[in-house]
Amino acid sequence: MRVTKTVPIVALAVGALTLSACSGQDTNSSPANKAGERVQAAPARMVAEMTLPLEAYQLSPADYERSQQALWKLTTSCMKDIGFTSFDFLPSRGTADQIEAHEDVRYGTYNQQEAERNGYRPDFGKGARGAVIGGEEPKFTAEEEAALDGVSPQGTDGGQKKVRTTETGEAIPEDGCYGQALDKLTGGQSDLYLDDTLVEELNGQSYEQSLKDQRVTAVFARWSSCMVAKGLTYKSPIDANNDPSFTGDTAGAEEKKVAVADTACKNSTDLVSVWHDAEAEVQRTLISEHGPELAKRKALNSAIRAKTSALLTS
Repeated sequence: MRVTKTVPIVALAVGALTLSACSGQDTNSSPANKAGERVQAAPARMVAEMTLPLEAYQLSPADYERSQQALWKLTTSCMKDIGFTSFDFLPSRGTADQIEAHEDVRYGTYNQQEAERNGYRPDFGKGARGAVIGGEEPKFTAEEEAALDGVSPQGTDGGQKKVRTTETGEAIPEDGCYGQALDKLTGGQSDLYLDDTLVEELNGQSYEQSLKDQRVTAVFARWSSCMVAKGLTYKSPIDANNDPSFTGDTAGAEEKKVAVADTACKNSTDLVSVWHDAEAEVQRTLISEHGPELAKRKALNSAIRAKTSALLTS
């Protein structure tokens, strides 16, 4: 069975703040505090420059996109070798940029221009609801499916059986051309290629634990006081982001007003940097508690990057 990585890209206005890592969004100039000036960047440091420790244990969207290119290069070569001379599939590029933008809002909106335009609904790929790295696979023929996966296409009875040769008698690799390619790309660890379960669980834990950190609760209090001074009552930026009155498909005037005030108060209180640093400390502790498991994941990702680079430059 072939695998693809689908990443939901949804507006965050009426949902929880994302639990994805901070990276990727372009920002302009330095923070501004003066009345009437726009907040162009996150407090103290650009959000685009911030990283969290657990990021080192995952393939980035760009890494994954490149690995898909390499994976299908190997697959295509195998398919041609066993007689599918017209087989020609190479995943598309560019989706990684959308996903990087999606991952840039872990701590909520921070760009005033975005807030003015979209409130709490960042523009991810012109309203796309989801993105598949590499794009959707084409519809393969039944014979191609059998050669790719090494099993017959699922029948009406739900059963499958191993397929050892093509219709012309060429030998099909164990687990098919795709399975063989994935095995080569991962050094025999194909079952771990997309298994980010542990890292994602720790990412969620670190986010939740950061909310209890005294530094974070204190900066939330300062942010809340700032919002009160603007005539708005929210205990935290999460409450503002998730205001149940912000409904509909697009942001209304009130939502935009709150989002703009939110960005200004994040700036004046240095909220994003404080929150980020507190969560980074939590993540370092979690990493020390799961060292061997994470080391295995990091080593695999390094191997995948190296193999990908070699394949794409050959």
